[in-house]
Amino acid sequence: MKLIKILIPAFVCLLSLFVLLSGTQTAFAYETVRADIPVDCLEVYGNNTHTYELKIESENKNSPMPVNDTLTIAEDCSGAFEIELTEPGTYYYSIYEVAGNNTNIQYDSSRYNITVYTENNENGGLRYTITACRAGADSKAESIAYQDIVLSETATTTSATTTLTYTTTVTTVTTAVTTIEHKTDIINSILTGDSFPAHAIRLAMLISAMTAIFAFLFKRDQSEEDEKNE
Repeated sequence: MKLIKILIPAFVCLLSLFVLLSGTQTAFAYETVRADIPVDCLEVYGNNTHTYELKIESENKNSPMPVNDTLTIAEDCSGAFEIELTEPGTYYYSIYEVAGNNTNIQYDSSRYNITVYTENNENGGLRYTITACRAGADSKAESIAYQDIVLSETATTTSATTTLTYTTTVTTVTTAVTTIEHKTDIINSILTGDSFPAHAIRLAMLISAMTAIFAFLFKRDQSEEDEKNE
């Protein structure tokens, strides 16, 4: 009788320990599931020379750490942060771009708040859903996308246009001045030159002037004579 009284509590203890161990084993029996959080990096220059540096951070202590917390993605390409899920839960992360030091680039300052909801599936494993929301927005984001902007193209185009206009104006003014100087040089050559054409032109000009004077005087005398005859 005494033996039975001793064995019963021992059996109960062993049974409780077995149930406890079984429950603990079940809690860690999930097959690891890898969740991908896709990110799109849009075109900047159009030749894949620009790269984006993206960072992910966990927002609660029980969130599994990402496989890699930094991604480097070329423009017009996509990538994904990977997280290994081992048990059900709701995990929170944030994604943002690390600004570079190129002063001609306006880096995208968007920050996305990510929720990874993990639950049991019908086969006793894990399944997950991912939602993203841009910080400051009320609705869910259709995708996680970043777009850097080139700042220098407009300034360069405007400067080139201004330079072209200025150059054209200066060229026109220079041409006009050159034409005036050329005409002045010709007149000076005619009036003061010692070459044969200059002498001939001056002689022709003198004869023309004298002819005009004689014609004027002859016409005046003829007019006076006509008046006397009348």
